Amino acid sequence: MLNDTILAVLLGTATLAQAQTGPAPTVSVQPPIVLNTGPCLDSVRAVPQVLQAPMVRATQIVRIDKVVSTATMTSGETIGFLYTLQDGTTWLGQRTPPYISPADASAINGVLASLHMPDATTTAFPPKTRFGVKTNFLQFFRIQIPPTAPDALRITIDPCVAWPSGTQLPDPSM
Repeated sequence: MLNDTILAVLLGTATLAQAQTGPAPTVSVQPPIVLNTGPCLDSVRAVPQVLQAPMVRATQIVRIDKVVSTATMTSGETIGFLYTLQDGTTWLGQRTPPYISPADASAINGVLASLHMPDATTTAFPPKTRFGVKTNFLQFFRIQIPPTAPDALRITIDPCVAWPSGTQLPDPSM
């Protein structure tokens, strides 16, 4: 015990009263949680990734909802995803390419055409090209959803995954 006290004084870690005689508490650093499991595996982003540049907290995804068709030919099928960001905006995206069918693409384009922001000129998910060559860049479009829109568009918006409330988001630059 005397040797421990001398060592603590030499290292500058001594305290006036040592009430704790057991081992020092350990501090564990947990890696950031990435919620990319469960029913959203075919979404192109996960919670709490950044949806698109810039890499700031405001652009981190805090919630993903499935856009599910209620139309006859695609009833019950996920046709796209809604991404809610930390700043409160909502963005529409397609499923990952292996999972989207022509019927899904047509249905999600109908949703985008009806819900796009008034200042947006793009109302569909066309393939992005550069000099005439398809690039397959992911596209996300900001939308607003009026309360009556899901019934009129023959869709439902089902919860998929969300960042736990009260838990701080990790630094997006890491």
